[in-house]
Amino acid sequence: METHIDPEEGLWIPPEFREFGQGIVFRTPKGTIQHHGTNNVGPYYGLIRERDFGEVDELRDPQNPELAPNKLSIKKYGEDPVVLTVNDNNDSSTS
Repeated sequence: METHIDPEEGLWIPPEFREFGQGIVFRTPKGTIQHHGTNNVGPYYGLIRERDFGEVDELRDPQNPELAPNKLSIKKYGEDPVVLTVNDNNDSSTS
């Protein structure tokens, strides 16, 4: 499964991850973001940007180096995580 970063909007979230019950966890090579609650997210998640990806030696204190350089883990609470590849392609026609 793949996704991309829009320079203006942030990470494109595939439709199957936009709705969740208790929360969702995003892991990038650089860090982890937990989105609590039952609020849904839109097609783009602006807290995740290109700066969250890259080679381990290019990131300051990476929390999830196993995801470098271009992997993202998305985990809905109570479900298994899904690892996606973040492409350089900024094609927003998939939203």
